[in-house]
Amino acid sequence: MALLGSCAPSMHLEIVAAAVVDVGKDSYTAMMTRLSSARIWLQVAAGYLLAMLGCAMMMSNALGAVPAADTQVGPVLQLDERVVGTLVGKHLRYLEDPAGTLTLEQVQAMPTRFVQSTSAAPNFSFTASTYWFHLRLDNHHSTQRDWLLEAAYPLIDHYTFHVLENGQLVDTTEAGRAFPFHQRAIKNRNVVYPLALMPGQDSEVYIRVQTSSSLQLPLRVWTPQAFVVKDHDEQVIQGIYYGILFSMLVYNFLIFLSIREITYLNYVHFIGSSILFLLSLGGYGFEYLWPESTRWAMTAQPVLISFTLVGMLNFSRSFLSMNKLMPRAARLVRLTAYLMLALTVAPFVLPYALSLKLAVAGALASALIVFTCGGISLASGARQARYFMLAWTVLLLGISLYALKTFGLVPSNLLTEYAMQIGSALEAVLLSFALAHRMAILKEENERIQQEANYQLEQRVAQRTQELDAALQQLSAANLALQEKNRSDGLTGVKNRRFFDEQLTIEIKRSSRAQLALTLLLIDIDHFKQVNDRYGHLAGDACLRAVATAVYRCLQRPSDELARYGGEEFAALLPHTDYAGGLQMAERIRAAVAALTFEYDGHSIPVTVSVGCATTVPTRDYVCDRLIAAADGALYEAKRSGRNRVVGADIVVAE
Repeated sequence: MALLGSCAPSMHLEIVAAAVVDVGKDSYTAMMTRLSSARIWLQVAAGYLLAMLGCAMMMSNALGAVPAADTQVGPVLQLDERVVGTLVGKHLRYLEDPAGTLTLEQVQAMPTRFVQSTSAAPNFSFTASTYWFHLRLDNHHSTQRDWLLEAAYPLIDHYTFHVLENGQLVDTTEAGRAFPFHQRAIKNRNVVYPLALMPGQDSEVYIRVQTSSSLQLPLRVWTPQAFVVKDHDEQVIQGIYYGILFSMLVYNFLIFLSIREITYLNYVHFIGSSILFLLSLGGYGFEYLWPESTRWAMTAQPVLISFTLVGMLNFSRSFLSMNKLMPRAARLVRLTAYLMLALTVAPFVLPYALSLKLAVAGALASALIVFTCGGISLASGARQARYFMLAWTVLLLGISLYALKTFGLVPSNLLTEYAMQIGSALEAVLLSFALAHRMAILKEENERIQQEANYQLEQRVAQRTQELDAALQQLSAANLALQEKNRSDGLTGVKNRRFFDEQLTIEIKRSSRAQLALTLLLIDIDHFKQVNDRYGHLAGDACLRAVATAVYRCLQRPSDELARYGGEEFAALLPHTDYAGGLQMAERIRAAVAALTFEYDGHSIPVTVSVGCATTVPTRDYVCDRLIAAADGALYEAKRSGRNRVVGADIVVAE
C-alpha cells in the first residue's frame, strides 16, 4: 500500500467546531465561517503537497530516488565487522556501456574509463545503457571466510557477477528477474551473491547490470549469520504487515458477500491489487507467486499500479457517495478510472519505462482528484469523509517519516525503516473501520429516513382517514337525506305512500309479536275538488300542505307516523294505540283542521276532514289490507254521514 497510499494521499481535516456563546453579531458568525472554510482548504493544499513529496519519495524504487546512507569511502572495501549490512556504493567504480556489447576482457582493458561512484547506492534512473561496476575486496577478518553481496533492488532484469582472484576469472554467475527464480544460488527476494575469501585474501568483482527498469545498485555486504538474522527479522515484519492487509481483504470480502454493498467490493479490489503490487515491488511476488514467469515479472509493476488506481478511484467514488453528492466529480473520477484501466495494457504494447512513467503520472493525477474530492466532501459536512481522510493521513505520516529517514533528517531505526509499512497497514485498518462507520451512518440515516417516512405516512394516513371519515359522514348524510327524500311526499313534506306501505308491514309484525293494538286513521279533505275548481290547483296544493301541517302537529309520540296516502287523503299510523285512543286522536285531528284558518289569494277557505278509524291486534299471518279496508270503510261512512266527522270501525280482531 505504500506506493498506492502515497499516490492517493489526503489530509485528515477533522474540524473541531468551537461552541460559540451567543454574541448577538451575525458578522462574527459569518467571519468565523469564512475562516473555517479557508482553514480547510489550506489544510487540503498542505496535505496534497506533503502527499506529492511522499509520492516522489515512494517512487524512488521505480524512478530512481537516491537513498542517503554512507559508511566507508575508498577504492578498496575492507571486509570486517564494520561493513556488515552497510551500503558500499562509494567503493564502486562504474563504466557506461551504451551499446551493451562490451565483454569482461574489453572492460578490464579500459580501467581509465571507470568513474568513481560518489553515491552509497548508485542510481542511473531509466537508461538504455548497460553499466559495469567494479568492486575490490580485501578480507581483513581473522576468521570469516564466507561473505554475501546483496543487491537490494529486486527489479533489475539482468545481473552478471564476475569474480577474479589474482587477475584470473574464477566465477561468473547470472541472476535477476529475467531468469527463473529457481536458478538463484540463494533463494531470496533480492539477488544475493556468495563470496568465499580466505582471511587476508583480496579479489575483484565486476558486476554487469542491464534492465528496463530504473538502473540502481544498492549493494550491501553481509556475513551469512548476519544475513540470516536480518532476513528473519524482515520476514517476520513483512509477514505481520501482509497478514494485516490480507486479513482486511478477507474480512471485507466476506462482508461484501453478506450485504452485497459495492463499496466493500471496491475496497477489496483496492487492497487486493495493492498487495499484489507491493509483493511485486518488494520481490516477494517473483519469489512466491510467479517464480517461473519472467515475462510477467518484468511487466507487473506498471500493470498493477494502474489496476490499483482503478480500485482506489472506484472505492473513493462509492465511499464518498459522489454519484449522489458530487455528480460532476463522480464523472471525472469514473473517467480517470477508465483511463487507468486502459493503462493496464500499456506495458504489453509500450516500452516498460514509458509505461511506468505513464502509470506514475496517472497516480499523481488520481491523488489530486481523490484528495480534492475528499476535501470537498469534508467541507460539506460528510461524516464518513473524516475517517476516510484520517486513514490517508496515517499513511502520509508513515511516508513522510520514511522520506525524512531517506534524506538523513531523522535517524534510521526500526520505526523509521518500516514507517511506510506501518502507515499503510494502519491505513488499511482505518479504511476498513471507515467502511464500518460509513455503514453505521447509512444505517442511522436509513432509520431516520424510515422514521420520517413512517411519521409522514402516519400523518397522511391520519389525514386521509379524517378525509375519508368526513366523506363517509357526508355520504351518510347524503344517503339519509336521499332516503328521507325518497320516503317523503314532495308536496306536503310528510311521508309518502311507499313509506306507509313498508311501515304498516313493519308495525303489524311488531304488534303481532307484542300482541298490542295498532290503529290506522284514514283522513280525507272534504270537498277538495271544489277548492281546486274554484281557486285553482295551486290553492289546492297549499290546502294540502296546511292540512298536513295541522295533522302532523296533533301526533304526539315519535312512533306515530303520518303519510300522504293519495290525492287529498292522508294516513296516520298509531302503534300501541287501542280503539278508544284512536278515536280520541281522530277527533283531535278533525277539530284541529276545522279550526284551521286557511287563506289563499285573499280568500278565506274553510277546510274540514272526515276520518275513518280502525284498530286491530294482529296475529303473525295478519294481512295489511284488512286493516286498510276497515279504516277505509269507516272513512266512507263518515263522508256519507255528512263529512267533518269521525267514524270508527268495530275493533278488527285477528283470526
